[in-house]
Amino acid sequence: MRSRSGSGVRLDRILFMVEQTICAHQNPITALFANQKDFPGHAWVRDNVYIAQALWALYRAYMKCADFDEDLTKAKELGFTCVKMMQSILECLMRQAEKVELFKKFQRPLDALHSKYAVDTKGTVCGDADWGHLQMDAISLYLLTLAQITASGLQVVRNFDEVAFIQNLVYYIETGYRTPDYGVWERGDKTNQGIRELNASSIGMVKAALQALNDVGDLFVDGSRGSVVHVLPDEIEQCSAVLSSMLPRESFSKETDAALLGIISYPAFCVEDPDLVGQTRETITTRLLGKYGCRRFMRDGYKTVLEDASRLYYNKSELQQFEDIECEWPIFLCYLILDAMYSKDDDAVEAYWQQLESVLVLSEEGFRLVPELYVVLKEHVSAEKSHPGTQHRVPGGATPFLWAQSLYVIICLLYEGFLLPAELDPLSRRLSVYEKRPPCEVQVTVLAESADVQRELLAHDIHVQRVDEIDPVFTILPASALGHLLAKIGESKKLNLSGRPLDRPIGLLSTSRLYQIGNKFVIFTPQFMDSRRSHLMYDIRILTDEWSSELQYIYASWNSVSISGRPLVVLVITQGMLSTEGLSHFSNIHLNRHMKSTVIGAIKKINTGYLSGASDCRVVMKDLSDFFRTTAVSKMEFRDKSAEEMLRSVAAEKVQFSLLTEEATEAKTEKMTSPRGPRTLRRGESVKDKSAYSLVHKASMRHRSIALDSNDADLIQLRLAYKSHPRDLHEMDTSRQSPPPGQKGLGLVKEHSSGELRQQLLKTTRRGAENETSHRDLKAEQLNEMKADNLLNLLNETTILEEQISIVHCLWMKFGPDYDTELGGQHITVRMLMDEVHTKACEAREWALVRLTAGLLKKQLEELSKAVTHLLVRQKQITVGIASKKEEVVTCPKTNEELEKIMNRAYGDDANSFTLAQEIIVYLGSLVRTEPKLFLEMFRLRIGLIIQVLASELARLRNLSGTEAAETLLTVSPFELKSMIFSLLSGRLLEEYAEDGFHYSDTIRETRTGIGSFRRQIEERKSLRKSTRSVGGLDIPKEEDEDEDADEDDFQFGIWLRHRRIDGALNRVPNGFYAILWDTVHKMPHGVKINDTILHWGLTQEMTRKEIKFALEVEEALNRIAEPEYRELVVETLWLLGRLEKLVLLEQPNIPRDRPLDVDHILHVANQIFVDHNKQLETIVLECCASKNPNNTKCDGARSICKHFYDSAPAGEYGTSHYIIRALMHLYS
Repeated sequence: MRSRSGSGVRLDRILFMVEQTICAHQNPITALFANQKDFPGHAWVRDNVYIAQALWALYRAYMKCADFDEDLTKAKELGFTCVKMMQSILECLMRQAEKVELFKKFQRPLDALHSKYAVDTKGTVCGDADWGHLQMDAISLYLLTLAQITASGLQVVRNFDEVAFIQNLVYYIETGYRTPDYGVWERGDKTNQGIRELNASSIGMVKAALQALNDVGDLFVDGSRGSVVHVLPDEIEQCSAVLSSMLPRESFSKETDAALLGIISYPAFCVEDPDLVGQTRETITTRLLGKYGCRRFMRDGYKTVLEDASRLYYNKSELQQFEDIECEWPIFLCYLILDAMYSKDDDAVEAYWQQLESVLVLSEEGFRLVPELYVVLKEHVSAEKSHPGTQHRVPGGATPFLWAQSLYVIICLLYEGFLLPAELDPLSRRLSVYEKRPPCEVQVTVLAESADVQRELLAHDIHVQRVDEIDPVFTILPASALGHLLAKIGESKKLNLSGRPLDRPIGLLSTSRLYQIGNKFVIFTPQFMDSRRSHLMYDIRILTDEWSSELQYIYASWNSVSISGRPLVVLVITQGMLSTEGLSHFSNIHLNRHMKSTVIGAIKKINTGYLSGASDCRVVMKDLSDFFRTTAVSKMEFRDKSAEEMLRSVAAEKVQFSLLTEEATEAKTEKMTSPRGPRTLRRGESVKDKSAYSLVHKASMRHRSIALDSNDADLIQLRLAYKSHPRDLHEMDTSRQSPPPGQKGLGLVKEHSSGELRQQLLKTTRRGAENETSHRDLKAEQLNEMKADNLLNLLNETTILEEQISIVHCLWMKFGPDYDTELGGQHITVRMLMDEVHTKACEAREWALVRLTAGLLKKQLEELSKAVTHLLVRQKQITVGIASKKEEVVTCPKTNEELEKIMNRAYGDDANSFTLAQEIIVYLGSLVRTEPKLFLEMFRLRIGLIIQVLASELARLRNLSGTEAAETLLTVSPFELKSMIFSLLSGRLLEEYAEDGFHYSDTIRETRTGIGSFRRQIEERKSLRKSTRSVGGLDIPKEEDEDEDADEDDFQFGIWLRHRRIDGALNRVPNGFYAILWDTVHKMPHGVKINDTILHWGLTQEMTRKEIKFALEVEEALNRIAEPEYRELVVETLWLLGRLEKLVLLEQPNIPRDRPLDVDHILHVANQIFVDHNKQLETIVLECCASKNPNNTKCDGARSICKHFYDSAPAGEYGTSHYIIRALMHLYS
């Protein structure tokens, strides 16, 4: 008889240990496990999945190392047990199918699947509100393990109803990148107050699950396509972007967390960047690793001797007492060993193995058990706090801890050599961090909608097919049709489950592949090609700009989502896209010729095969059939309907390629006739009763103003190169409003009236509003006497768009949007009229009128919620509303309905700002995705201040008054607005932007932000001016040289004021600013006072040094400062306060012990030192703050700070830092 091998004996010992330490806690009927002393009979999903992984590992070890048939029998038994466990967990989840359906739609925490179930009945063990059930990582871990087990050959899913449920679980977790949950530790925020957070460990597990299910193929393990689970690659990419912005941080309240080990290594392997993996690992081992394992996170009070077990929640002030005595968890030594094994670091494996062996507990039978945690005894707390890591700890919690014991079994199998690390990763997820695939080129097919378009493109040497010329095997549908198809994928009448919610967007990566449906190959056009989304698409340059940025996005992101094949983007060109008629011209705001790119220019650039930008993008443009063999293909099957039926059901979703044309709108509105005349908007006569219309127009004008901060006396003070005086509005040069030579007008608005009609548009200063008050009562009285018929008669007399909108606006204000005008005997409301003139304004590209009508109609840009999400998941918060007065903070992703309510509260009575703010958010959301480096120094974006600064930049650049600048801001096209925002973010002067032919996608790689950028630009300007002083080899006379010097000085006037204004509006702070301020607050017994807000010392007791929650508290204080330039000076002062000891040359500065340290007082002392010094030097300050003339003792600087102090460079002998340091030395040395 053949004897058993030594390895077989060792394997049997491991199995015997599993039977005695793990399987002893298994229910024989349900196969679920429970061993928590405090919660007997509760089976946690997470714990049970890890046990399933251990049993699966043993199964694979026995299948590989079997000596006898009985070993194969053991392997089969282990495999069956593992499958039964996974099926039992699936059954627990399926019993709550109605929760999945509700959570898909609303993402409410009470609709979440439970995180634990009854071990004997598979039912629930507590109420929806009695536990932190929303744990995206637990459901994702189950799906990840399901995919890995299925890939190894074991079948868990048994029927199509279970396939449908798994598909719905994908829809359940796919929004995990923007869904705050309670995290791995089930308590959310570390204060245990039930506050949900966006957790990196949860997002990482979501990404891993989506990738694994996308890679596994079919769930029946037989090649049948009906059991395939569909995953949208865009959701995977969103998770990647969020992880890149968060790691090594876990959440707002946790600087880092040992749970992140599970996503950078086994089992998730979801981070592809080796540097980020190394940084996260180093952060955890440096801050959390101890002798007995890792602390979960800093200031974790769970099961410590100082924790009040009678309270579930902590008081914020008591968190600091847990520092240095947090319990240490041996489970993380198991994770570190697994990480070292997969990274092939043998020395680390041996070191961690020996450390783990020293903390294991021996059972009475001699088995090694992994305890839940190690606790510092009460008598050792003081010594441990004084000398961390020196005191003896004792085991606490459950022993064995099943989660940890399961991982111990896995590392034993790997350490003993029974398995290779690759055998626990059949989907090869571990290779993503080591094996980088080169980027694949983006395939682009351009199609012409009609023969006319085809001929026009051919005239420019662009050869394309028409839509009706492509091979009949291909079908082209819009992205929304894909949404309708996905709404059918995962439907189950038995479980009352629908498919993917229709209100979720279809991302660009999802529409960049072919879909095989029956015998057809369906191509979905990108969502940004749909002109119905918003008025932004009427600006052709925004459309072509999206082409470039989205193609670069595909190029950069495609490989990270694990799709076989190359991406394919289909662009359909229409006649409306080829017309530049009606586009506003950059000469209006001195912008450059390179931004007049047409669709033809964009296509030619694509045809070159190269797009330059943040990442150099390779593209290839050919006919559709040429890409058939190389394009990624996804097959869709529908069990209840044939593929042909499904395609017919979405046939109603026609592709709306073309922009709405005037002719189409006229045809649509011809039916709306009345005795008063037709209701179409065409060229014609103006109103006859000019006096009546004048009242109407002025009433409309009064309600079109942008609401800016009333503290901003006049935007004129921000001019850079000169200092001019405001002109009377009636003396405005109206020639500036007329189109430049060569511009072809649409004829919808008479050119001669454009400047006249909008001359007094937008009141931005309190003074302007007061000037109008004296006439307002009389005008209002006259207007009130006008009846609806009078206004409708005026409306019928005019076909000039500006006049029509003014009249409809007046009807809207006087009678309300739902007033029935009874035009033509039909039910025609004022809202319907407003909608019509809005469409016409879009066609005419009259952007001021577009924004006004869109704001009155409360039109929400479809891209808004997506843009908000892009910003928030990258840790950029948003505030909307008037700065410091009516601001509302958006800190977590919102639904369209929630965003609508927020915008209404912030801009309910300001139609123009309602639209303008949305546009700015959309552009910021686009830029943060494609150019994330621009946002490195920002944490919270204040839309109200950005609007102010945009207006001030126009005032400075074009020598406008504040009123005129606000008017001009509303008239700029969407593309111009986006370009201006980019110039602010990148720190470039708008003059360079106009003179250099600058395009943001071309220079992002060399862009720097903040002070460094401005210093570089000043030096470049100086060099440029000096180099031009000699022309043709002739020396310039001395007088001209002196004039040049004067011009140079003139140029520099206002540069630092502008810099502070912009950086303050964008909320820029230096790198490490919040951590340094934490140190400062921690030193001050009564905290730091900023603008009457106190950052109290107690904040440092609740929050750690690099905690985002502390940054939020700081931003809350800084955001109460209305003036952005003053905010920036406060930031500079706080930055210097962090070095107070070095600045005053004392180890113990004379800081106040009985009151908060007042930052505002420091600044005013510094300002006084500046004024006194400049008075001695007899500088320009003598004209304002240092003047001896009692009638001229103040300037217009914010908060009584001299405007020349704002305009001083930060560094240097005469810089602001110099005077702030002198103030600090005066006050605290």
